[in-house]
Amino acid sequence: MESLNPNSQEIELHQLQQMQDKTKKSCMTSFRLLHSFLQVLSYNKLKINRGFERAFEILFEQDVLTFTGSMLLNLDQLEKKLGKEEFQESESKDAFRALKTQFQLLINFQEYFDYFDDGPMIRKYFLAYTQTEVRQFRDTLIQHMESVKKSIDERTQLKREYNRRVNKRLMQTQESKVDSSKALDASLVVTRCSGTKSDKHDKSSSSGTYITHVLDADIRPVNDHVPFAEV
Repeated sequence: MESLNPNSQEIELHQLQQMQDKTKKSCMTSFRLLHSFLQVLSYNKLKINRGFERAFEILFEQDVLTFTGSMLLNLDQLEKKLGKEEFQESESKDAFRALKTQFQLLINFQEYFDYFDDGPMIRKYFLAYTQTEVRQFRDTLIQHMESVKKSIDERTQLKREYNRRVNKRLMQTQESKVDSSKALDASLVVTRCSGTKSDKHDKSSSSGTYITHVLDADIRPVNDHVPFAEV
């Protein structure tokens, strides 16, 4: 078992906590950039026309109002999960996955616009609505998504390492307490055994002395009655 060094472990845990705090800030920065970027898709009645509605339905397989409503809800949920004081790996990844799924069709489109008749129409109305060419929008979206995912993965690794160190420290503390308890019990056993032997020795010694005195007392009267003349 490794030697328990509370001071060293406290320093390591503190450093890991600082790294987690730093990664959390980086993660929230990446999220805010993604959130700001997607705001351009928010429902804008003034920009909606039949051409854009058609383009939007092809890109996302939903009408613009339904899609953007779900998008903002997923963004809100992801922000809440990432902003928690205590990072929850599964909840954060689920929230990120829900948001990414909305854009999966656009992400997977590849060279769709070069081979389908709707390509020019989609590019035209998407550019008019977002002020961004659809391919550029797709590439930038992927970059923001990957940045958020990378931050979540880093927080996951740091959190696991922190929990591993904490659990290791608890196990070492418990083992140290068990070893101390065993040593104390062994000391008590030795003390009891030593005390018993001493008692027996004392009793034996006192008993032997008593017998000697009795024998001496019996011998003396016999010798006192022997006549000197006969000797």
